[in-house]
Amino acid sequence: MNALYATLIKQLHDYAKNHQIQRAVLGLSGGLNSAVALCIAIRAFGPKNVTALVLPELGLTPHDDIDHARALAQHFGCHSHYQPINNFLVDFNFVTWDKAETANENLKGRIRATLLRHFAEAQNMMLLGSASKSDLLIGLGTVDGEFNADLQILGDVYKTDILELGRWIGLPDELLAKDPARHLKANVIDEDELSAPWAKIDEILRALTEGTDPEALIQKGMDTLIVHKTVRLLQQNEKGLTHIPILAIGELPAILLKAQEAEASS
Repeated sequence: MNALYATLIKQLHDYAKNHQIQRAVLGLSGGLNSAVALCIAIRAFGPKNVTALVLPELGLTPHDDIDHARALAQHFGCHSHYQPINNFLVDFNFVTWDKAETANENLKGRIRATLLRHFAEAQNMMLLGSASKSDLLIGLGTVDGEFNADLQILGDVYKTDILELGRWIGLPDELLAKDPARHLKANVIDEDELSAPWAKIDEILRALTEGTDPEALIQKGMDTLIVHKTVRLLQQNEKGLTHIPILAIGELPAILLKAQEAEASS
């Protein structure tokens, strides 16, 4: 994990330097992805050059998430702004057309993305995203919502690897133990939406992206419905991925690759 963490920091620092970017903003939800992204951003830019926006939906976003987001920003010494999105959501209740449940849920991500983009442009900052490779591959978010950023800095890191990164960084146990959730509706976590825990989803995603035939996975004992659902989600989201800028770490620098191998064997 040391090698992966160092690579992410170096790649982000180099990207910012090459594009003459000195400051960055990101959304801080109180969940694991954004917490890890914040740590990487602070190491790459310095705490005084990073701003975190805490954008909860009061009444739905868990109080623990709000408290953890605020505490993380304070702990790392970065700037932060707290802006609930409820008032923005209220205005959409007065539109004259029917409001489908899915559209209302996705609207929350789009409002947050608009606020983040507005802040980035107003302050001349780079907008960083914290979606994982797993999120992007199966489309657990929208291109103009959760996936809207100048750079998705965890976009080449699987969800389960982000958990290990969080442990290695030393993030609080109560944050690491949370069930991943987007909190677009009450009492629904990612596992409910995906019909499987992230460990199983990532196992399938890794195999499929390496070229393994889905039927071979089923023959090895993986759940047929979950494999087929994951394949369908991959196919549905394949085209959208080409428009999402990610911090690619597929080719680790040689020195870091050696460090990673040494870490794995120790």
